[in-house]
Amino acid sequence: NLTTPLVATSSHAGALLFAADLPRPCAWLLGHEGQGVSPALLERCALQVRIPQPGGEESLNVAAAAAVCLYEAARRAQAGQVQ
Repeated sequence: NLTTPLVATSSHAGALLFAADLPRPCAWLLGHEGQGVSPALLERCALQVRIPQPGGEESLNVAAAAAVCLYEAARRAQAGQVQ
């Protein structure tokens, strides 16, 4: 039984990453570019976030998405801005 909150990325739903209340600690779920995270896993997540995509891009590749999400979590942790 996992007690660490799961945070998933989604290109179509969820709060904007930069405005979301990110739990700490958390485990990140990042889906692939085509289908994203499966609906069954999304149901288990405490939070879904999306990365803003100015310019009309639909999604980032998983490595780029991971870098953005982990950087934002680390930035907030250093600034004392996490739960």
